[in-house]
Amino acid sequence: MPSRFPIDSHLLTQACTALSAREGLYWIVGGAGSGKTSICQALSVQCGLPVYDMDAHIYGTYHGQFTQERHPVNWAWSTSGNPLAWLLDMSWEEFDSFNQAALPEYLDLLVSDLEAIQPVSGVLIDGGVCNPAVLAQAIPTSQMVCLATAHGWSARLWEESMERQPMKAAVHELPNGEAAWLKFLEFDQRINTTILKECLETEIPVCLRSASDSPAGLAEQVAQLLGIEAGA
Repeated sequence: MPSRFPIDSHLLTQACTALSAREGLYWIVGGAGSGKTSICQALSVQCGLPVYDMDAHIYGTYHGQFTQERHPVNWAWSTSGNPLAWLLDMSWEEFDSFNQAALPEYLDLLVSDLEAIQPVSGVLIDGGVCNPAVLAQAIPTSQMVCLATAHGWSARLWEESMERQPMKAAVHELPNGEAAWLKFLEFDQRINTTILKECLETEIPVCLRSASDSPAGLAEQVAQLLGIEAGA
């Protein structure tokens, strides 16, 4: 049976061609609460590289750029009556398929944004990836690092972190809010499992994070894995 959300291989190939022409492109992947943003910020200070926050663009500026012709998967999501409810109405299989098909469309818009950055300049990409195996078709795995945490770490953050309360409140405002929240947490854990599984399968370096790790110390480990030198 054809997938509801087929991957646009043409967009993926175009993104691969454009991104492979750039030097100093590094991507930090990982689940919610794995420390991607804090590590990118620390790396930016240590190595002098700008940070491109994928999540901020996916849930922000990209919404005005999705078109039905070029980005049909994300256009359907962004123009639905309630994008959050639209996603949580899916089965896990549909949601995973959506994430895989959405990524080449994100990469298409990322390429456009990066054209405004000096070609000789490096850049750190923060997150925005649920399926690193798809990303590995566009950039070398040597330019990626996965941050991983203990099982249940992100669920506790979603429940307890004040910074994440707006999302919890938004989910609870949906019909059958409590059931929707449990499904949200289930999807979150499945995303974490998928990211780690795909990174291991594609030999993307994985850096395990514990509560005692400092951002600066972990950033040094990530820099070594990526081969980035201070002041690069």
